[in-house]
Amino acid sequence: MTNEEIIEELYWSAHRAGVLEQFRSEVSEITKNNPKTSMIDAAEQVYRRFRVDGLIRDGRNVNHHQVIL
Repeated sequence: MTNEEIIEELYWSAHRAGVLEQFRSEVSEITKNNPKTSMIDAAEQVYRRFRVDGLIRDGRNVNHHQVIL
């Protein structure tokens, strides 16, 4: 699975949970404030926090460090 596919799944999970705009906003804020943070790292960070906070209940644990390109 490519990084783009992982990001797509994370955004899709946020969409299904009804928090897409909040998810998108927080990912953008992270990448804006920390330009060295990649999109995949920012998306995973927000996704994990949303899972812990119960905003996203379904989905799966994805980690781009396991991606084989």
